[in-house]
Amino acid sequence: MRAPRLRGRSFVVYYGYGPLPEIGSFDIAILEPAGWRHEDMMALSRRGVKCIAYLSAMEATRATLTRLGIPERQLLRAGDGPWLREQFGTYVVDPRCRPWRAHLAAEARRLLQEGWAGVFLDSLGDVEDQTVQDRAGWLLPAAADLVRGVRQEIGDRLLLQNNGIFLLLPLVAQLIDGICWEGSFDPETTGGPWLRMVLEQIAKVVRQEGITPMLLSEIPADDAAQGRLAMLEEMSRRYGFLSYAAPLDYARAIRTLDGRVVLGR
Repeated sequence: MRAPRLRGRSFVVYYGYGPLPEIGSFDIAILEPAGWRHEDMMALSRRGVKCIAYLSAMEATRATLTRLGIPERQLLRAGDGPWLREQFGTYVVDPRCRPWRAHLAAEARRLLQEGWAGVFLDSLGDVEDQTVQDRAGWLLPAAADLVRGVRQEIGDRLLLQNNGIFLLLPLVAQLIDGICWEGSFDPETTGGPWLRMVLEQIAKVVRQEGITPMLLSEIPADDAAQGRLAMLEEMSRRYGFLSYAAPLDYARAIRTLDGRVVLGR
């Protein structure tokens, strides 16, 4: 058993523009660094908030790929073309791609130099998607090595991972400080023995390695969604996870600790 390095009783995820004073009441804030001026982020840090910078580990827009000079052959494929996540307008990069890994290393160094307490690696759950399940034999260790590369860049600063909880987590458990399971957590479609099994599996790993576990979802602030919110909160209490439910998407508003909805800038 290892003591967790990432300590706190609450966290928030907000990808909109700062400042947003209500974020100061959380212990941990996962933020989009492009939306925050240095002085506003540091003001939160002085209030005791651990400010963690969002960083996409495996997805990039076409403009970013062009700027980095990454050709299409270094993207993961889906069917006859590169794998496009249409919802986000991003392409999934092969984690072995050297220019991409150099980009992540440079971004991690820059963020820490700017005063962020650590980084939140998003999009690693892509390696567990059915789209690439036939390539899991090499893709999972390649993604784990990508996480290892980021850890080497940031030293003893905080490293959090979003998703990748089923197959990737055992490969990176000794490298990360926090693991976040982002999902819908709808009682109509999620629950029962399967859900308990997954939560118990995560809880076992995090206790052994000193990882802080988190549950994350987007749950509207209306009466129809109260069942989902209650389910999320009950799971977090029962298994010792932190939890946060955004009332809209992550860029438009936050839900405060007392349940209020505060619109972003």
